Amino acid sequence: MKLKYFIFLSIIATAALYIYLDEPFQKKLLGKVHQVAPELNKSTLYKWQNTKGEWQITDKPPSKGVAFTTITSQDQINVMPSPPKKNKR
Repeated sequence: MKLKYFIFLSIIATAALYIYLDEPFQKKLLGKVHQVAPELNKSTLYKWQNTKGEWQITDKPPSKGVAFTTITSQDQINVMPSPPKKNKR
């Protein structure tokens, strides 16, 4: 019986090590997860102004009575703009 558990755990450890070391496979696997469960690909943020007039953006809503705006974003999208292309002469 102990041999069966040892073999089973060895197979799981080998698979986990393979996934850990293979970065392209991780990205492919993560893409499949987001296709099956797209809600995992979204984040909700809350934006409001504090009593000093400073903007606050957090992942938790403010206390009751404070007006706020909800911001939804996709986690796996690059939001940084590309640098301008330089003219080659």
